[in-house]
Amino acid sequence: MRALVLFALLAVPALAQPAVLLGTVRDADGAPLPGASVYLSGTARGTSSQPDGAYRLTGIPPGAVRLVGSMVGFTPEVHELRLGPGDTLTVALTLAPTTQALGAVAVEARRDGRWAERLERFRRTLIGESENADSTRILNPEVLDFRTSWGSLMAEARAPLVIENRALGYRLTYDLHAFEASATSVRYDGDERFEALVPASDAEAERWAAARARAFRGSLRHLLQSLMAGATEADGFGLDLAREDTYGAWPVVRANPDWLIEVDADGWATLHVRGRLDVTYSGEPEEAAYLRSDWFREPRRRPDPVQRSSVFVDGSRARIDPQGTPEDPFAVSVSGHLAFERLADLVPAEYVLPAD
Repeated sequence: MRALVLFALLAVPALAQPAVLLGTVRDADGAPLPGASVYLSGTARGTSSQPDGAYRLTGIPPGAVRLVGSMVGFTPEVHELRLGPGDTLTVALTLAPTTQALGAVAVEARRDGRWAERLERFRRTLIGESENADSTRILNPEVLDFRTSWGSLMAEARAPLVIENRALGYRLTYDLHAFEASATSVRYDGDERFEALVPASDAEAERWAAARARAFRGSLRHLLQSLMAGATEADGFGLDLAREDTYGAWPVVRANPDWLIEVDADGWATLHVRGRLDVTYSGEPEEAAYLRSDWFREPRRRPDPVQRSSVFVDGSRARIDPQGTPEDPFAVSVSGHLAFERLADLVPAEYVLPAD
Protein backbone atom coordinates (compact mmCIF):
# COMPACT_ATOMS: atom_id res chain seq x y z
CA MET A 1 0.00 0.00 0.00
CA ARG A 2 0.71 2.58 0.20
CA ALA A 3 0.64 7.37 -2.47
CA LEU A 4 6.89 12.96 -6.56
CA VAL A 5 8.63 14.85 -9.97
CA LEU A 6 11.76 15.76 -11.49
CA PHE A 7 12.42 13.12 -14.11
CA ALA A 8 14.65 15.40 -16.13
CA LEU A 9 17.04 15.67 -13.20
CA LEU A 10 17.39 11.93 -12.62
CA ALA A 11 20.40 10.00 -13.81
CA VAL A 12 18.37 7.83 -16.19
CA PRO A 13 18.12 9.27 -19.72
CA ALA A 14 14.80 11.08 -20.24
CA LEU A 15 14.21 9.15 -23.48
CA ALA A 16 15.03 5.68 -22.13
CA GLN A 17 13.44 3.12 -24.43
CA PRO A 18 10.21 1.79 -22.88
CA ALA A 19 9.66 -1.88 -22.11
CA VAL A 20 6.98 -4.32 -23.29
CA LEU A 21 5.16 -7.06 -21.38
CA LEU A 22 3.21 -9.76 -23.19
CA GLY A 23 1.89 -13.25 -22.59
CA THR A 24 -1.30 -15.19 -21.99
CA VAL A 25 -3.85 -15.63 -19.20
CA ARG A 26 -5.05 -19.20 -18.66
CA ASP A 27 -6.86 -21.21 -16.03
CA ALA A 28 -5.36 -24.12 -14.11
CA ASP A 29 -6.31 -26.54 -16.93
CA GLY A 30 -4.54 -24.43 -19.56
CA ALA A 31 -7.67 -23.01 -21.16
CA PRO A 32 -7.46 -19.32 -22.19
CA LEU A 33 -9.30 -16.75 -20.05
CA PRO A 34 -10.60 -13.94 -22.28
CA GLY A 35 -11.54 -10.66 -20.63
CA ALA A 36 -9.15 -11.02 -17.68
CA SER A 37 -7.72 -7.77 -16.34
CA VAL A 38 -3.94 -7.48 -16.71
CA TYR A 39 -2.36 -4.37 -15.22
CA LEU A 40 0.64 -2.81 -13.51
CA SER A 41 -0.19 -2.24 -9.85
CA GLY A 42 -0.46 1.38 -8.76
CA THR A 43 -0.77 2.68 -12.31
CA ALA A 44 -3.33 3.38 -15.01
CA ARG A 45 -1.53 0.96 -17.36
CA GLY A 46 -3.64 -2.09 -18.05
CA THR A 47 -5.52 -4.11 -20.62
CA SER A 48 -7.89 -7.08 -21.00
CA SER A 49 -6.89 -10.45 -22.37
CA GLN A 50 -8.05 -11.35 -25.89
CA PRO A 51 -10.30 -14.33 -26.82
CA ASP A 52 -7.18 -16.52 -27.00
CA GLY A 53 -6.02 -15.24 -23.58
CA ALA A 54 -3.24 -13.09 -25.03
CA TYR A 55 -2.33 -9.68 -23.57
CA ARG A 56 0.22 -6.99 -24.39
CA LEU A 57 1.32 -3.91 -22.41
CA THR A 58 3.56 -1.36 -24.11
CA GLY A 59 5.22 1.96 -23.28
CA ILE A 60 6.35 0.86 -19.80
CA PRO A 61 9.11 3.00 -18.24
CA PRO A 62 12.10 0.90 -17.10
CA GLY A 63 12.00 0.05 -13.40
CA ALA A 64 10.29 -2.16 -10.83
CA VAL A 65 6.74 -3.21 -11.69
CA ARG A 66 4.11 -5.48 -10.18
CA LEU A 67 2.20 -7.32 -12.92
CA VAL A 68 -1.27 -8.48 -11.87
CA GLY A 69 -3.71 -10.82 -13.58
CA SER A 70 -7.23 -10.68 -12.17
CA MET A 71 -10.68 -12.02 -12.98
CA VAL A 72 -13.90 -12.49 -11.00
CA GLY A 73 -14.06 -16.06 -9.70
CA PHE A 74 -10.28 -16.50 -9.73
CA THR A 75 -7.48 -15.70 -7.30
CA PRO A 76 -5.27 -12.86 -8.68
CA GLU A 77 -1.73 -13.75 -9.71
CA VAL A 78 1.09 -11.26 -9.08
CA HIS A 79 4.61 -11.12 -10.55
CA GLU A 80 7.32 -8.79 -9.22
CA LEU A 81 9.44 -7.77 -12.23
CA ARG A 82 12.42 -5.55 -12.98
CA LEU A 83 12.39 -4.07 -16.48
CA GLY A 84 15.36 -2.55 -18.26
CA PRO A 85 15.28 -0.10 -21.19
CA GLY A 86 13.84 -1.76 -24.29
CA ASP A 87 13.10 -5.08 -22.55
CA THR A 88 10.41 -7.33 -24.02
CA LEU A 89 9.37 -9.87 -21.42
CA THR A 90 6.90 -12.74 -21.83
CA VAL A 91 5.00 -13.64 -18.66
CA ALA A 92 2.38 -16.40 -18.57
CA LEU A 93 -0.39 -15.85 -16.01
CA THR A 94 -2.25 -18.85 -14.59
CA LEU A 95 -5.31 -18.05 -12.47
CA ALA A 96 -6.64 -20.58 -9.97
CA PRO A 97 -10.38 -20.58 -9.18
CA THR A 98 -11.29 -19.02 -5.87
CA THR A 99 -12.70 -21.30 -3.21
CA GLN A 100 -15.26 -18.72 -2.05
CA ALA A 101 -18.81 -18.82 -3.37
CA LEU A 102 -19.83 -15.42 -4.68
CA GLY A 103 -23.16 -14.27 -3.30
CA ALA A 104 -24.02 -16.64 -0.45
CA VAL A 105 -21.79 -15.01 2.13
CA ALA A 106 -22.88 -11.54 1.01
CA VAL A 107 -26.52 -12.26 1.83
CA GLU A 108 -25.58 -13.57 5.26
CA ALA A 109 -23.33 -10.57 5.91
CA ARG A 110 -26.06 -8.06 5.03
CA ARG A 111 -28.33 -9.66 7.61
CA ASP A 112 -25.68 -9.26 10.30
CA GLY A 113 -26.22 -6.02 12.20
CA ARG A 114 -22.49 -5.75 12.88
CA TRP A 115 -21.56 -5.86 9.19
CA ALA A 116 -22.08 -2.12 8.60
CA GLU A 117 -19.86 -1.26 11.58
CA ARG A 118 -17.14 -3.55 10.31
CA LEU A 119 -17.46 -2.08 6.83
CA GLU A 120 -16.99 1.43 8.20
CA ARG A 121 -13.89 0.37 10.15
CA PHE A 122 -12.52 -1.32 7.03
CA ARG A 123 -13.28 1.75 4.91
CA ARG A 124 -11.51 4.12 7.32
CA THR A 125 -8.47 1.86 7.41
CA LEU A 126 -8.13 1.17 3.69
CA ILE A 127 -9.57 4.34 2.14
CA GLY A 128 -8.41 6.67 4.92
CA GLU A 129 -9.77 9.50 7.02
CA SER A 130 -8.54 12.48 5.02
CA GLU A 131 -10.61 15.10 3.24
CA ASN A 132 -10.17 13.10 0.04
CA ALA A 133 -11.60 10.03 1.79
CA ASP A 134 -14.83 11.94 2.45
CA SER A 135 -15.43 11.93 -1.33
CA THR A 136 -14.33 8.32 -1.90
CA ARG A 137 -16.62 5.31 -1.68
CA ILE A 138 -16.59 1.57 -2.30
CA LEU A 139 -19.20 0.89 -4.99
CA ASN A 140 -19.53 -2.88 -4.35
CA PRO A 141 -19.10 -3.44 -0.60
CA GLU A 142 -21.28 -6.57 -0.81
CA VAL A 143 -18.25 -8.60 -1.99
CA LEU A 144 -16.57 -8.12 1.41
CA ASP A 145 -16.63 -10.68 4.21
CA PHE A 146 -15.47 -9.76 7.73
CA ARG A 147 -14.46 -11.64 10.85
CA THR A 148 -12.97 -10.55 14.15
CA SER A 149 -10.59 -12.11 16.66
CA TRP A 150 -9.39 -10.53 19.91
CA GLY A 151 -10.27 -7.05 18.71
CA SER A 152 -8.64 -7.44 15.28
CA LEU A 153 -10.66 -7.10 12.10
CA MET A 154 -9.92 -9.37 9.14
CA ALA A 155 -11.44 -8.88 5.69
CA GLU A 156 -11.64 -10.85 2.46
CA ALA A 157 -13.07 -9.80 -0.90
CA ARG A 158 -14.72 -12.31 -3.24
CA ALA A 159 -14.24 -9.98 -6.22
CA PRO A 160 -12.14 -6.90 -6.95
CA LEU A 161 -13.30 -3.82 -5.07
CA VAL A 162 -14.48 -0.92 -7.22
CA ILE A 163 -13.62 2.40 -5.57
CA GLU A 164 -14.67 5.81 -6.89
CA ASN A 165 -12.61 8.81 -5.79
CA ARG A 166 -14.54 11.99 -6.62
CA ALA A 167 -11.90 14.12 -4.85
CA LEU A 168 -9.08 13.21 -7.28
CA GLY A 169 -11.11 12.05 -10.27
CA TYR A 170 -10.20 8.35 -10.38
CA ARG A 171 -11.95 5.01 -10.35
CA LEU A 172 -9.83 2.25 -8.81
CA THR A 173 -10.13 -1.48 -9.23
CA TYR A 174 -8.56 -2.96 -6.11
CA ASP A 175 -7.57 -6.62 -5.68
CA LEU A 176 -7.43 -7.21 -1.93
CA HIS A 177 -5.02 -10.00 -0.97
CA ALA A 178 -4.93 -9.64 2.82
CA PHE A 179 -6.28 -7.31 5.51
CA GLU A 180 -5.92 -7.23 9.29
CA ALA A 181 -6.38 -4.22 11.57
CA SER A 182 -5.99 -4.04 15.35
CA ALA A 183 -5.97 -1.12 17.77
CA THR A 184 -2.20 -0.72 17.38
CA SER A 185 -1.28 -1.91 13.89
CA VAL A 186 -2.58 -2.36 10.35
CA ARG A 187 -1.42 -4.88 7.78
CA TYR A 188 -2.95 -5.11 4.34
CA ASP A 189 -1.81 -6.07 0.87
CA GLY A 190 -3.49 -5.31 -2.42
CA ASP A 191 -3.06 -4.04 -5.95
CA GLU A 192 -4.88 -1.12 -7.55
CA ARG A 193 -5.48 -0.08 -11.14
CA PHE A 194 -6.40 3.55 -11.83
CA GLU A 195 -8.86 4.81 -14.41
CA ALA A 196 -9.31 8.57 -14.85
CA LEU A 197 -12.90 9.75 -14.57
CA VAL A 198 -14.32 12.09 -17.18
CA PRO A 199 -14.89 15.55 -15.64
CA ALA A 200 -18.37 17.02 -15.99
CA SER A 201 -16.99 20.52 -16.61
CA ASP A 202 -13.80 22.52 -17.02
CA ALA A 203 -14.17 23.61 -13.40
CA GLU A 204 -14.21 20.01 -12.21
CA ALA A 205 -11.18 19.20 -14.36
CA GLU A 206 -9.28 22.09 -12.79
CA ARG A 207 -10.35 21.03 -9.30
CA TRP A 208 -9.15 17.47 -9.90
CA ALA A 209 -5.82 18.67 -11.31
CA ALA A 210 -5.19 20.84 -8.24
CA ALA A 211 -6.22 18.03 -5.87
CA ARG A 212 -3.93 15.52 -7.61
CA ALA A 213 -0.98 17.90 -7.26
CA ARG A 214 -1.71 18.34 -3.55
CA ALA A 215 -1.95 14.57 -3.09
CA PHE A 216 1.40 14.04 -4.80
CA ARG A 217 3.27 16.74 -2.89
CA GLY A 218 4.79 15.43 0.31
CA SER A 219 4.10 11.78 -0.55
CA LEU A 220 6.67 9.00 -0.24
CA ARG A 221 7.18 8.95 -4.01
CA HIS A 222 7.74 12.72 -3.99
CA LEU A 223 10.31 12.31 -1.21
CA LEU A 224 12.19 9.51 -2.99
CA GLN A 225 12.24 11.33 -6.31
CA SER A 226 13.46 14.51 -4.58
CA LEU A 227 16.24 12.56 -2.87
CA MET A 228 17.30 11.04 -6.20
CA ALA A 229 17.24 14.46 -7.87
CA GLY A 230 19.17 16.17 -5.05
CA ALA A 231 16.27 18.56 -4.55
CA THR A 232 14.90 17.80 -1.08
CA GLU A 233 15.50 21.28 0.34
CA ALA A 234 14.08 23.01 -2.74
CA ASP A 235 11.04 20.73 -2.63
CA GLY A 236 10.34 21.55 1.02
CA PHE A 237 11.64 18.43 2.78
CA GLY A 238 13.61 18.52 6.03
CA LEU A 239 15.48 15.35 7.02
CA ASP A 240 16.82 14.12 10.37
CA LEU A 241 18.28 10.76 11.37
CA ALA A 242 17.63 9.09 14.72
CA ARG A 243 19.56 6.00 15.82
CA GLU A 244 19.28 4.12 19.08
CA ASP A 245 22.45 4.44 21.19
CA THR A 246 23.83 2.07 23.81
CA TYR A 247 21.69 3.71 26.49
CA GLY A 248 18.40 3.17 24.62
CA ALA A 249 18.05 6.84 23.65
CA TRP A 250 17.37 8.06 20.10
CA PRO A 251 19.52 11.16 19.52
CA VAL A 252 18.53 13.10 16.39
CA VAL A 253 21.05 14.59 13.96
CA ARG A 254 20.54 16.54 10.76
CA ALA A 255 20.70 14.16 7.79
CA ASN A 256 22.85 14.86 4.75
CA PRO A 257 20.74 13.83 1.72
CA ASP A 258 23.90 12.82 -0.14
CA TRP A 259 24.50 10.14 2.50
CA LEU A 260 20.98 8.77 2.23
CA ILE A 261 20.80 8.03 -1.49
CA GLU A 262 23.21 6.62 -4.04
CA VAL A 263 22.06 6.95 -7.66
CA ASP A 264 23.51 4.66 -10.33
CA ALA A 265 24.16 5.57 -13.93
CA ASP A 266 21.04 3.68 -15.06
CA GLY A 267 18.78 5.75 -12.78
CA TRP A 268 18.31 3.10 -10.09
CA ALA A 269 19.25 4.12 -6.56
CA THR A 270 20.01 2.66 -3.14
CA LEU A 271 18.36 4.27 -0.11
CA HIS A 272 20.44 3.98 3.06
CA VAL A 273 18.62 4.48 6.37
CA ARG A 274 19.90 2.86 9.54
CA GLY A 275 17.52 3.74 12.32
CA ARG A 276 14.70 6.22 11.70
CA LEU A 277 14.50 8.97 9.08
CA ASP A 278 12.35 11.82 10.40
CA VAL A 279 10.82 13.86 7.59
CA THR A 280 9.12 17.25 7.66
CA TYR A 281 7.35 18.63 4.62
CA SER A 282 6.64 22.36 4.53
CA GLY A 283 4.79 22.44 1.21
CA GLU A 284 1.43 21.51 2.76
CA PRO A 285 0.09 21.83 6.35
CA GLU A 286 -1.29 18.93 8.33
CA GLU A 287 -4.91 18.12 7.64
CA ALA A 288 -7.28 18.83 10.51
CA ALA A 289 -8.60 15.27 10.13
CA TYR A 290 -5.14 13.94 11.00
CA LEU A 291 -5.51 15.16 14.57
CA ARG A 292 -8.74 13.19 14.93
CA SER A 293 -7.42 9.96 13.42
CA ASP A 294 -6.18 6.82 15.13
CA TRP A 295 -2.67 7.64 13.85
CA PHE A 296 -2.20 10.82 15.86
CA ARG A 297 -0.73 10.63 19.33
CA GLU A 298 0.12 14.23 20.39
CA PRO A 299 -1.92 16.28 22.90
CA ARG A 300 -2.77 19.28 20.69
CA ARG A 301 -5.78 20.49 18.76
CA ARG A 302 -4.40 22.69 15.97
CA PRO A 303 -2.74 21.35 12.81
CA ASP A 304 0.94 22.13 12.34
CA PRO A 305 1.99 24.16 9.29
CA VAL A 306 4.29 21.25 8.33
CA GLN A 307 3.65 17.53 7.92
CA ARG A 308 5.76 15.23 10.11
CA SER A 309 6.52 11.59 9.30
CA SER A 310 9.12 8.89 9.83
CA VAL A 311 10.56 6.46 7.28
CA PHE A 312 12.04 3.06 8.12
CA VAL A 313 14.05 0.81 5.79
CA ASP A 314 14.15 -2.93 6.37
CA GLY A 315 17.77 -4.05 6.61
CA SER A 316 18.92 -0.38 6.39
CA ARG A 317 19.01 -0.33 2.55
CA ALA A 318 16.44 -0.52 -0.24
CA ARG A 319 16.64 -0.39 -4.00
CA ILE A 320 14.60 2.37 -5.68
CA ASP A 321 13.74 2.38 -9.38
CA PRO A 322 14.11 5.46 -11.64
CA GLN A 323 10.48 6.49 -11.01
CA GLY A 324 10.91 6.50 -7.22
CA THR A 325 9.31 3.10 -6.56
CA PRO A 326 10.89 0.70 -4.04
CA GLU A 327 11.78 -2.58 -5.79
CA ASP A 328 10.52 -4.43 -2.71
CA PRO A 329 7.22 -2.74 -1.74
CA PHE A 330 7.61 -3.92 1.86
CA ALA A 331 11.20 -2.70 2.30
CA VAL A 332 10.17 0.88 3.10
CA SER A 333 7.57 1.61 5.80
CA VAL A 334 6.27 4.89 7.19
CA SER A 335 4.57 6.41 10.22
CA GLY A 336 3.09 9.80 11.04
CA HIS A 337 1.38 11.85 8.34
CA LEU A 338 2.58 9.53 5.57
CA ALA A 339 0.82 6.63 7.33
CA PHE A 340 -2.34 8.73 7.64
CA GLU A 341 -2.57 8.96 3.85
CA ARG A 342 -4.26 5.91 2.30
CA LEU A 343 -5.93 4.87 -0.97
CA ALA A 344 -7.98 8.07 -1.19
CA ASP A 345 -4.75 10.09 -1.33
CA LEU A 346 -2.96 8.10 -4.03
CA VAL A 347 -2.26 9.15 -7.60
CA PRO A 348 -0.96 6.74 -10.26
CA ALA A 349 2.74 5.92 -10.23
CA GLU A 350 3.19 7.63 -13.61
CA TYR A 351 1.75 10.93 -12.36
CA VAL A 352 3.99 13.94 -13.03
CA LEU A 353 3.53 17.36 -11.48
CA PRO A 354 2.55 19.92 -14.11
CA ALA A 355 5.17 22.52 -14.92
CA ASP A 356 4.84 25.80 -13.03
